[in-house]
Amino acid sequence: MAKSTNASGNKGIVATVIDKLKDIINAVLDRLTGSVDLKEKIFLFDNDELLLVWENKLREVRLKKEEEAWKGFEKEFGRNSPKVTDAFVKWQEQLYAYIEQEKDRFLRERPGCKEGLSKLLFAGAKVIVVTKGAKPYTEKCFNLVGLSGYINEIFSPAPGKRDKRFVDAVLENGKKTTATCLRDTIVVGHDPEKDMGWDLVPPKGPANDGNAPVLILFDALKFDGEVDAPLDALPEIVTLLAKRGKNDILRGFKTITKPEQAKTPNYTFSIALYHNPKRKDKARIPVVCNIKRRV
Repeated sequence: MAKSTNASGNKGIVATVIDKLKDIINAVLDRLTGSVDLKEKIFLFDNDELLLVWENKLREVRLKKEEEAWKGFEKEFGRNSPKVTDAFVKWQEQLYAYIEQEKDRFLRERPGCKEGLSKLLFAGAKVIVVTKGAKPYTEKCFNLVGLSGYINEIFSPAPGKRDKRFVDAVLENGKKTTATCLRDTIVVGHDPEKDMGWDLVPPKGPANDGNAPVLILFDALKFDGEVDAPLDALPEIVTLLAKRGKNDILRGFKTITKPEQAKTPNYTFSIALYHNPKRKDKARIPVVCNIKRRV
């Protein structure tokens, strides 16, 4: 027993030494490369028009057909019934078969997507997609464009629902207090109304103003057009916010008081507190927007 205990103790000492060496090496690399440790950070992504880019006309047809199918199943099985989701998932199998056949003219990834996501993952962050679509269908679409390996989790609606589960994604990833949520959660989208996790935003009031997860807005991407900023701008912006806030994203956002501070090696951006007229009961949210490549 004594030998076993010593062996166990030695392993513990060795592991501790290795961990300390890793910390030293990472600290040196951080200083040399400008990278940061994002292992506590979670990124909540919209998928349509941000990660997955759809041909415009076909997208409109798809969204209309999806809405018609969902309402039809609600009429058949009753609103909020899990059977609605089951039927909808089966219906989407047919839609996916068509998308797979016509992929080249229907679906693409956003420029800079894999580069940006891989940098986040390498720095220890979690990449989470929060969608109102069914999970099996979303997974297959990511497979088509080769993005599945860059996504840690997909949160689709609860059975019978069509609501995005931002709160569930935050809580299930260990952000169980307001302080940790604001420090470690970043929402990424292109529409401040549809892509923000509004359940994470406090009620309107002077004390709450700006105290919500930072929303980083990229321009919506046309299927056959260009973007002002590819998604590889995201790691640069988050690195800046994390460094300025001493690993606190919201604090980093609040320290930016001059335009020249909103600048990364390759991009510039603007910051604002945004009030959504359709969310009059909610406080203004911190927004990073107008991301442009530096000339």
